[in-house]
Amino acid sequence: MDHLTQPLFYHVEPVDEAQKEYGNRWISALSMVFAPGYYPAQSRDPFGQPGYHAVGQTLTASGMFSDLNEVQRPPKAGVFCKVQFEPIPPSTVVQYFLESQLQFINLGILALIPALTLLPYYTDEGGTTAIYSLYQDSQLLKAYRYPIHKKGAGWIGLLPFAWINYFTTDLADAVEGATLQFLIDAQRDGNL
Repeated sequence: MDHLTQPLFYHVEPVDEAQKEYGNRWISALSMVFAPGYYPAQSRDPFGQPGYHAVGQTLTASGMFSDLNEVQRPPKAGVFCKVQFEPIPPSTVVQYFLESQLQFINLGILALIPALTLLPYYTDEGGTTAIYSLYQDSQLLKAYRYPIHKKGAGWIGLLPFAWINYFTTDLADAVEGATLQFLIDAQRDGNL
């Protein structure tokens, strides 16, 4: 069966909009400089909005649509996709451990932070869920949910290997993968 191209209206909620309760992204970035173990506790990338742009780029590259229009609200007629990001917090234990590092910073006890990184830890909890809500003629057809988990390890002995992070999957890559999976799933369901 051949796929007929049609226009798609879409809107992507910026990651920051869904996660304002996590505070200013610059404060988060500075926190990670002083407490590198804080990064896995962040549901979003504090250095920008790569997931926001990855959705539009992936939809364009797919070639499935005759026209892409970014709009705020679903149109009365046509296919509309709203993309939102919902934070997935890490476990309570991991949050407590990582936030305790920030408390030392807030108290000005910077000398104790290296002591906290003497104990190694690993977490594969936390991250974000990309939610793709698909509408036809302003009626919700289906919401597709794709969890994106963040993994991280912390230990003072790993600092010499921190450069490896530049070669790992980032949020933009993960959102691109989730968007491609959404297109596959929605087409399989007959919604696109």
